[in-house]
This record gives sequence, structure tokens and C-alpha cells, in this order.
Amino acid sequence: MFSTALLTVLLGFCLPVAQSPDPPTQKAAPAKQYFIAVFSRGPEWDDRKPANEQMGFKEHSDNLRRLRAEKKLAIGGRYGEKGMVIIEARDEGEARAHFASDAMVAKKTFTLELSQFRPFYKVSIE
Repeated sequence: MFSTALLTVLLGFCLPVAQSPDPPTQKAAPAKQYFIAVFSRGPEWDDRKPANEQMGFKEHSDNLRRLRAEKKLAIGGRYGEKGMVIIEARDEGEARAHFASDAMVAKKTFTLELSQFRPFYKVSIE
């Protein structure tokens, strides 16, 4: 009886010490942010040439291809005389950086307008 009581007391002290502490809380991954990039004809656009013959067109297409391969582009297309893509980025600075070296933007063949996009339906782009 004494040994059962002693064992119970010892277990009462040892079990809390032996149990692992609560696991550290993990920071939640930052929410995805999306930005709409609208490309319009810039001051260096040559009205005498079709889009695929404009200065920097090949490099611009290569940049969009790279962003698709990196799974940064959610959707893209043309409407009227403009082009638009929705890009995933940590913040606006990162989104702008994806187009800073885009030849058509850098050479002012296109102007770039960038705005944050806040989808309210999850299926709207996923």
C-alpha cells in the first residue's frame, strides 16, 4: 500500500515534467496578394507596326513566359488595345519588380498601371 501511494505521488510530480511543452506556435504564411498589371500603349509605341513588331515585344513575351513558369501569373489576356495580367506577389514592390526589366515597359513602348486585386470569391482565380 505504501509503495502504491509513493508511486502515485512520484508519478504526479514526474509526469508534468516529462510531458513535452506546448509546441511553439507557427506564424501563419502571409496571405497571397494579387496585383492587376495593365499594359497600355506608351509614348514609344509605333502606330505603323503591329504589336508583335514593336520594340521589346520578344523580351516582353519572354518575361510573361517566365512568370507563368514560376506560377506567378494567375490569368492574363488582351482587351481592346490593352493587355492585363493578374500577378501574385508578396507586396506591390515585388509585383513592380517583376516588370521593372520588362523591355516594353522599360523602353516606354507600354505604360504599366499596377493596382492591388482583392478577390472575394476564392474560385475566382484559383
